[in-house]
Amino acid sequence: MLNDVEMSGNKMRKKAVLFDFGGTLVDTPPRYDYETCLLQLHRSLLKNGVSVPYEDYKKAHIEIRDKIYARNSLKETVFGLRIYEALNRFGYSVKFTDKTITQATEAFMEPWIQARTMKEDVPLVLQRLKKKHKLGVVSNFGYSPTIRKTLERFDLAKFFDAVVVSADVGWRKPSPKIFQKALQALKVSARESVFVGDELDHDIQGAKKVGMLTVLLKKPSTTKTRYKVEPDETICELKELPCAIESLEAMDANSRKRARQAE
Repeated sequence: MLNDVEMSGNKMRKKAVLFDFGGTLVDTPPRYDYETCLLQLHRSLLKNGVSVPYEDYKKAHIEIRDKIYARNSLKETVFGLRIYEALNRFGYSVKFTDKTITQATEAFMEPWIQARTMKEDVPLVLQRLKKKHKLGVVSNFGYSPTIRKTLERFDLAKFFDAVVVSADVGWRKPSPKIFQKALQALKVSARESVFVGDELDHDIQGAKKVGMLTVLLKKPSTTKTRYKVEPDETICELKELPCAIESLEAMDANSRKRARQAE
């Protein structure tokens, strides 16, 4: 008897498909302007009584951001910490939960959300997969409402049974902890699931660590990797995903059959 997977013909059906967010479901356009986001953030600070010149704030913000990135740690640092530390530099004593930080974060994120783009085949693929699988998102991002609002903007939120963001978990991909959190949220095991992403280091490496089958959405940015890791399937467009999953299901069924025969 198969307790954690279902057999259909010669296929071992997967119960869940999990997706990376940026670069997989939505994209960053080449002309995305980080400066616009910072300007909106600064305007929000001014409205809340923070009288720091824009260029001074910008310099502090970017220095703190780059310092965080340089740590190369899988522990997530929430976005608001950049604002909190910058304000401390200028002598403003605010609590991390203060509305000044929350509103400035939201102000930064709004143009970020509006700048995202989505390929037209994404909803069609998700609609097709939703008929057979639970769907989830696993994203590295420092402010989880932004991921959910972006999904809502493109009318994608309705497809997902779980949206797991590193800001809430405290750990970034490829840490096993964020993948395990997503599997728990979907109430499935790693062997019942497939992960889809566009980065070998974060997506494929991390998902394989917890025992998931993987599909790489290959882009120019995925050609370099620190790890010797190979996806189980590779696609060039998301519309190829349903066929890739069917191939993985057949492969998984055959490998389990051979394993039973060898016992």
